[in-house]
Amino acid sequence: MLSHLVIRNFAIIEHLEIPLHAGYTVLTGETGAGKSIIIDALNLLLGGRASTDVIRSDEDEAVVEAIFAPRKDKLEQINARLEAEGINTGNDLVVRRIVSRSGRNKVFINGGLSTVTALGEVTHGLVDISGQHEHYSLFDVTQHVEMLDGFAEVGALRDKMKASFAEVARIRRKLASIHENVQERLNRIDFLRFQLQEIDGAGLEEDEDENLKAELETLKHAEKIIKATRAAAVLCYEGNTAAAEQLSEAIDELTRASQWAPQLAELAERLEEARIGVEEVARELAGHNRDIDNDPARLDEIVARLEAIKRLKRKHGAADVAMILAKAEDMRAELSELENAEERGGELEAKLAEARSKALELAYKLSKQRRAAARVLEERLEAELGDLNMKHTRFVTSFEPAELPAKKKLDDAELRLGPTGFDTVEFLLAPNAGEEPRPLAKIASGGELSRIMLAFKTVLVARDSVETYVFDEVDTGIGGQTADVVGAKIKGTADGHQVLCITHLPQIASRSDHHYLVEKLLEDGRTRSRIRPLDEEERVEELARMLGGTRVTAKTRDAARELLG
Repeated sequence: MLSHLVIRNFAIIEHLEIPLHAGYTVLTGETGAGKSIIIDALNLLLGGRASTDVIRSDEDEAVVEAIFAPRKDKLEQINARLEAEGINTGNDLVVRRIVSRSGRNKVFINGGLSTVTALGEVTHGLVDISGQHEHYSLFDVTQHVEMLDGFAEVGALRDKMKASFAEVARIRRKLASIHENVQERLNRIDFLRFQLQEIDGAGLEEDEDENLKAELETLKHAEKIIKATRAAAVLCYEGNTAAAEQLSEAIDELTRASQWAPQLAELAERLEEARIGVEEVARELAGHNRDIDNDPARLDEIVARLEAIKRLKRKHGAADVAMILAKAEDMRAELSELENAEERGGELEAKLAEARSKALELAYKLSKQRRAAARVLEERLEAELGDLNMKHTRFVTSFEPAELPAKKKLDDAELRLGPTGFDTVEFLLAPNAGEEPRPLAKIASGGELSRIMLAFKTVLVARDSVETYVFDEVDTGIGGQTADVVGAKIKGTADGHQVLCITHLPQIASRSDHHYLVEKLLEDGRTRSRIRPLDEEERVEELARMLGGTRVTAKTRDAARELLG
């Protein structure tokens, strides 16, 4: 749920802090006091668009902050998302958004700097805002299938349908590329063949460049190396005072003396090991000199080879020979694919048919479940609308195709397959008995739209994972007994959900668990908005004002108490 909301320098709001609670909370106040501004500020924390127009006059920035306390399963999803972004996690979600006149707008999530996109993703599904402007989503036919699917609880099947259609689209794109870009493909084949011919002709070997560089260093300093190794060989073994000879003499001395001091025998053995080691090094030094090729022609050959490799590296953007060879393998794979494109086209046609068949099967299953759910939705909505003083209203879910195609003939049917299947869904309404159902946009009034939207919320509430509902003046065009029923319906949605409601109707406000008053004040020549919780007596006065306007009398107070009772 939403547990705390802070707003600073937003429109006429200088500073507001609102601790929020579970259950049903209502916000009331005169028109223009700033009630809907609070909802606009909340919408920014859900990833809504920001404009410098919201910044309070003479201020540099507007700030909106909130603390959410999501359910355990939702919190785990949010924390997993935050961990992937390198943002701190916790038991609450703390979000902050700053709108600046300088354009340096900022978003913070759990104290870490983030983006509006990430904010929208993290807060998605936490709050559902229904306002007068939201009612017009009922006019958007593309939203009708989304609303029906929400009721039908087919989210997992929709995900499979979306993935299946994406595979169909992917194969179609590949086929189109094969058929439409023949000349481009031939040009690419020629280019790849030329590139590979050049690389293969170079006869590169992995690590060749590093080995050649090492050999080059040796050849550049061949004379110094030979001189050093010869000198070392003489000192170790070949000279009159060679180390090996002197070690032999030392060994002989220790061996003779060991007959009087046995411990010297061990030392003699260790010197013998050293003498053998010196002789082995001397033999290796002799072999090393034989391996050094002090040939100027070989030096020129290596320099030329390294220059050729350097050109290939530069041409292919490679750091070493291994990378050039890896790129060559990629080119070979691409060349093979392009050369066999026609053959692959046949394979892709078969794959497309198979993928489309699977997608159609999922779409059929999805459509079948939608149509079954639509009948139940119609019954429940008509019952809810009856409670809301629209007793003779007929609610119809129209499908295109009108009838579910035979499963065996799906491939033959002219169906427009998309990521949501092949159904086009539209809600129709007949407000009066005897009338034919017609599109909502053509017949529904503002008051009817409010009630239809509320009916949807009431029907969907048990299946909705959203924790916080916000109703922003959904009481447009209603009053009297209908308002009392609407209040009861909104109160009902608070069972298991947090509900915030902005209203001008006392029948709706009286049913709340918590009541806040939003007031517009003039102080020091500046208009500002404030919010405060009402106690029982203050609630009576506010409801009396809502009942009687400027004329609050004993009768309106009694009526207010009766509503609260």
